[in-house]
Amino acid sequence: MKNFYIWTIGCQYNVHDGTVLNYILKKLGFNETDPAEADFIIILACSVRQTAIDRVFGRIKHWRDKKIILTACVLPQDRKKFAKLNIKFWDIKDTAGLAKILDVKVKNKIDQFKKEGAKFSNYVPIMVGCNNFCSYCAVPFTRGREFSIPFNTVLNNVKNLVKKGEKEIMLLGQNVNSYKYGFAKLLEKLNALPGNFKVSFTSNHPKDMTDDIIEAVATLPKIKKEIHLPLQSGSDKILRLMNRPYTAKKYLKIIDKIHKASPKIKITTDAIVGFPTETKKDFQKTIDVFKKVRFSQAYIGKYSPRPGTAAAKMKDGISWQEKQRRWHILNKLINIDK
Repeated sequence: MKNFYIWTIGCQYNVHDGTVLNYILKKLGFNETDPAEADFIIILACSVRQTAIDRVFGRIKHWRDKKIILTACVLPQDRKKFAKLNIKFWDIKDTAGLAKILDVKVKNKIDQFKKEGAKFSNYVPIMVGCNNFCSYCAVPFTRGREFSIPFNTVLNNVKNLVKKGEKEIMLLGQNVNSYKYGFAKLLEKLNALPGNFKVSFTSNHPKDMTDDIIEAVATLPKIKKEIHLPLQSGSDKILRLMNRPYTAKKYLKIIDKIHKASPKIKITTDAIVGFPTETKKDFQKTIDVFKKVRFSQAYIGKYSPRPGTAAAKMKDGISWQEKQRRWHILNKLINIDK
């Protein structure tokens, strides 16, 4: 069992983990190849949306003759479904588990290779997990509760990338604003590092977007002038049901602060259409916010229930066709004059 193939779907965290895993396997003597030639396939999956899980089920139908290992963000309920197909789940944080799967007795080397592999990704995690428990989101159940990576570890990781010649570095976290050791302070320290590079980050939560973070983005030359600030909905009613503790008015106030701090800052966002009980009036309020802000880019998702989340208990009474219609309306808005 020497040839491997890694398939990564989902967020930047999975992309980062996939890069590190690729490095580990090569250092252990395995060969990267295409799916047809692979002895085993590792899937870094994503249970955040049902469509992503459906893609995995669809793909593995063509890989029935392969040993398939599932990892990354997978809900327990989804793991059970995959287990029925003889697909094993491996916790990506479990080094010993990986050594066992690969039948190698080099746990300490895997830990060493994991640290080395991080140097080959321009994504730098500063925290893992989430404490917010938005009612539609599976992340707290797949990545766990929030954990901030020590300040000096983050600085050293960025320093190593800059020495290697990286020009674009992205800080990763489900909610970078709540970084335990002070996110604005971290941006200041990174800006002070020598070298020609830019730092961006994702993702942010409006409830934790403070004035000092906005000021840091606006004034620090090495911090990219872009803030990804998920809206999710322009309806206060839907925001409450989503367990998003802010209102549309408060969100727009934050946007106004960002514009006043620097008109050069681009604002991108996330939105979900077709959340349970979202009426046409609720959706119109989202349209209104989109028109007021004129986002540079928006990642729009069509709501799908995730088992174990609070929203999964709500009646999903909006048809897929209506969700598609609303998706097209928002998507068209962000492409105006571009």
